[in-house]
Amino acid sequence: MSLADGVSVQDGVLAVGGVPLDRAFAALRRLEPGAGACWIYDLDLIEARARRFQAAFGPLGVHAGYALKANALPAILRRVRTAGLAAEAGSLGELRAAEREGFAAAERILNGNGRTAEEAEFAAREGVHSVNADHIGELDLLEAHAARAGSRVRVALRVNPGIATGGHDYVATGHEQAKFGVAAAEALEAWAARARWPHLKVDGIHLHVGSQLLEATPLEQAVETARQLAAESAGRGAPLGLVNLGGGFGVDYTGAGREFPLEAHAARLKGLLGALPLDRVMEPGRWMVAHAGVLLAQVLWVKRRRGAGEGSARRFIVLGAGMNDLIRPALYHAHHRIVPVRPRAGAHEPATVVGPVCESADVFERDVALPPLERGDLVALLDAGAYGAVMSSNYNGRGRLAELTVSGGRLTRVRAAEDAAALAARATEDTLDVG
Repeated sequence: MSLADGVSVQDGVLAVGGVPLDRAFAALRRLEPGAGACWIYDLDLIEARARRFQAAFGPLGVHAGYALKANALPAILRRVRTAGLAAEAGSLGELRAAEREGFAAAERILNGNGRTAEEAEFAAREGVHSVNADHIGELDLLEAHAARAGSRVRVALRVNPGIATGGHDYVATGHEQAKFGVAAAEALEAWAARARWPHLKVDGIHLHVGSQLLEATPLEQAVETARQLAAESAGRGAPLGLVNLGGGFGVDYTGAGREFPLEAHAARLKGLLGALPLDRVMEPGRWMVAHAGVLLAQVLWVKRRRGAGEGSARRFIVLGAGMNDLIRPALYHAHHRIVPVRPRAGAHEPATVVGPVCESADVFERDVALPPLERGDLVALLDAGAYGAVMSSNYNGRGRLAELTVSGGRLTRVRAAEDAAALAARATEDTLDVG
């Protein structure tokens, strides 16, 4: 098993971006004495992967928008912007985050399937590169706000292409039962009738078939769908000018060395898209940041429970991080490698690694072979830079964890943990007039 990019072993200690994780945790404890876990991200690795993506797809004229839903930490947004990426937002909050970090109007792409009036107003008044509309009725909302603002908003219609990708149902978005997008026939009718929305430029197609793909075939099938629909729409007198191919580029969570064939896929797209005179957009997220982050957690308890039969007791490792911090294992049955920061000598034996949340689903891994561990030891959950902290919650009254970054060997706390006082500060007693 290989370690994730950016993770190494220095003098027997696990390190991220050249910083030993035991020293990083000790430094955090000086600021937050009660910390039981934290997130750490290698910013230099994120920027390097962003530049690699640009090198692969930039020559194809692709306008790449980093998907903020993967990880919207401001320090990360600044790095991907430095590397030349735009921002893809799925909500008003993410639009505002992109705006705060300096992404200009032409660098903001709005996605999402439950468009709100506030999002439509932002797009019309503040400006975006384009909006991916999830259904035809959304065009009326966007038209009303664009007319009020005296602006023109470019729109791509999200088409559900009926492409199955395999994997967990929750990360498959392009099959017939998925909630996203419109049928191809509806899109063709809307493109042909786009004069109905004079303040919109309805000339785009958006296709996103799923996430965590390690094979490029479904993505190439989506390109073929775009080619066919663009040809048919042009034949109806409504030529398209924009194709958004979404994201979905996966990473290897197992350490087996498997990787999405990024450069090979780019070379293949050059042929597939060559004859299409369309503006091109992609929305990478996970691929950019997953390998660059770890969830660092302290061992709270080691519990051995004897079974009803003969044999050794079952070992439970209870961590200071729980499912409220990293929900992917509970939600998707996702796998994150668990590695001791300073391994002890001794034989590996099976362990069930769990969190302290009062839920049976609060399990990170079952029957994983680990060396001896004791209270106070540290372990790292690898490849946790995407869909980790951004999906965390306050369940069980637990504050969200501190987030640290490493760049050039320098460790920085860029977001403090939430304590009990921070959670209590949300309480109000506002009398509301219900008429």
